Amino acid sequence: MKLIIRFVENTGSGKQTHDTVFEGTRATIGRGTDQSIQIMDNRIPLAHSVLIINGNKLLLKAQSGYNFTVNDRVARSSELQDDDVVDFLGHHLVIRAGTDSNERIVEVSIENSQLDPLRDRFKTRLWQLNFPIRKISWALFALILTVSVVIPSAGFLIGMEFLRITPLPDDSQWLAGKLHPTHAFIGDDCTYCHTTPFTPVRDEDCLTCHLSVNHHFDTKFHGRDYKIGDRCADCHREHSGKDTITRSDQAVCTVCHKNLDDIGLESEVLRSASDFLYDHPSFRVTMQNFSTEGTWQDERRDVWDDEMIEVSNLLFPHDLHLDPEGIDSPDGSIEMTCGDCHVSEKGGLRMKTVTMEQHCANCHQLNFDPATPDRVVPHGSPTELLRTLREYYAFQFLHSDSLTSQKLSDNPPEVREARRPGRRRNRQLITDFIPVENTSVPVTTQAAAFIDDKVAAAANNLFERQTCTICHDIVRDDTQAVPWIVAPVKLTEDWMPMAEFSHNSHRNMQCLGCHEADISAEAADVLMPDIGSCRTCHGGENADDRLQSSCTACHKFHLEDQGPMGALIMLDDDGNMIDDQGNFIDEMGNIIEPLSELTDQADDKD
Repeated sequence: MKLIIRFVENTGSGKQTHDTVFEGTRATIGRGTDQSIQIMDNRIPLAHSVLIINGNKLLLKAQSGYNFTVNDRVARSSELQDDDVVDFLGHHLVIRAGTDSNERIVEVSIENSQLDPLRDRFKTRLWQLNFPIRKISWALFALILTVSVVIPSAGFLIGMEFLRITPLPDDSQWLAGKLHPTHAFIGDDCTYCHTTPFTPVRDEDCLTCHLSVNHHFDTKFHGRDYKIGDRCADCHREHSGKDTITRSDQAVCTVCHKNLDDIGLESEVLRSASDFLYDHPSFRVTMQNFSTEGTWQDERRDVWDDEMIEVSNLLFPHDLHLDPEGIDSPDGSIEMTCGDCHVSEKGGLRMKTVTMEQHCANCHQLNFDPATPDRVVPHGSPTELLRTLREYYAFQFLHSDSLTSQKLSDNPPEVREARRPGRRRNRQLITDFIPVENTSVPVTTQAAAFIDDKVAAAANNLFERQTCTICHDIVRDDTQAVPWIVAPVKLTEDWMPMAEFSHNSHRNMQCLGCHEADISAEAADVLMPDIGSCRTCHGGENADDRLQSSCTACHKFHLEDQGPMGALIMLDDDGNMIDDQGNFIDEMGNIIEPLSELTDQADDKD
């Protein structure tokens, strides 16, 4: 893209313009004489911002600590469009379209009329007050030298430990402070992190060890400008002793999230927030729902949505199992609690998976034959269940005399009387009675009829009358080899993947205080609490009558679904910062253009 910088000067009677064609990809803006666009105003820093040409895009980014306004909206980074007006303390940059689509014009209008009266307002200078400026300067210099250098240096002769217990200044004013305990292994080797003397630690130095630390957002879509700063040290404070090394104040998050529209992230999915108690969007959950195509898909919904249901293909009433009067079991009436099935993992962040074998089988037995009530089939797929039944009844036929077999085959199969599932003493799987010998050898027609009748009767009882159909959604299709189709079950394991919640820190609370399971009659009910439940105890960072909770109490900064920072920032042989694709990265962390193109341009200039 061709960029033309047009300087507009007010001459009193009109305006005079002067055009300059800019060659390059980065135009710097500031008060310094080395800037591409110089603004002669003492209020403007020497280097304020940079105008970046990236293909057909024109990006404006302020240096760390500064900002500007675009169309009367404060910003630190913005993609400029035609007719945008950028204001620098009264000085304006107006973006104009060029004569063709590959040309842009930047009109620079510097207002000097407001500055001239300010320069001459104060006439009195310090030297006019007859102070002995030179003597005072030398006295202060000698005092600083003595306190900061001479006296502390005496510690090398008399012992620094002795000097530290005296009221005299010691070497503590030379030291930045102790390392955080997590970095104590570094010892006294300052060059471990400070690879360049007398300069702050660079991000590349941090990423030497922290290669697996992930980004906070999709850097390919949003770039790498974190707004609050361009360095790891803006959020991680070293030499802080035993205090935390990570900042946890709300400003770390709200600098961007308090108004996402201002930074160009207006979205119906991601909503602005600045304080948990007064300015935080309602909770959203992520559910696993079964689609008509037979696949599981994630769905984000608001907790307060009355039409929200969880399609897990499981039939389960919470209220029946939490009946305060108790429920019937093989051991008599028992009163169940949430903890009988729901147990948190170590750390309390998630709940362990509820399984049939561990949590349901004590009461819900998979009995199949009234003649052998102590034997049950294993919990599995319909195909495996039918195969197990055939093997069992083949074994039963082979171990009975021919007369009994004839009677069994002549008589219609017994229909099992429906009853409440319950555990029996000394129950055994039918697979325990099936011999290792091969039962696939040919059998007589009499045996085949006996096995088919028995399997059909047992399967009908299991799938359609009293066992499987109690908890599962089952459809019968006689055109299939196995006529019973059981819908797959999948429960949502992580309802709020964008946040962290510890059940361990809330173990003194009652489960029903947040999850209204005692009034839920269907498994489709979503029993997650809304934000009002949490606000009864938790407030924002400055709350007076609630537990003070900042953003990082529930939200991580480095997100697991984003790429590692160490893989996207590397150094080539010449010391240039590049990403994993070989693209050049400037000091602001922005991809300019492929490194190969920069090399070709340099060769052309040579």
